[in-house]
Amino acid sequence: MNCFKKSSLRINGAKLQSHPEYHFDIHLEKQKFQIINGTVYNESQKPCAGAAVRITQIDCRDNTRSLLGYTLTDENGYYLFSMKAKTYMKYELAVYAPLL
Repeated sequence: MNCFKKSSLRINGAKLQSHPEYHFDIHLEKQKFQIINGTVYNESQKPCAGAAVRITQIDCRDNTRSLLGYTLTDENGYYLFSMKAKTYMKYELAVYAPLL
């Protein structure tokens, strides 16, 4: 099987019923990603839906700051950022109250 950075594998249900076993040789490239996630609560300690969370990357070598982006919390106050892991970096989060 050839190795691809991006590929997909699809198996239809009818084919699954006709054979008792499947063996696949899948090669995945190791990724170096990190996830930063959490939950935002309001002053009543209830999850805060619709809050904006900003993430800024700070290079520890020279304090260079780079805005990476924003996300909104879901109905449970949950947010998630996924990014490539880099050495010598720290991250700053800022949370803004929902507009509604």
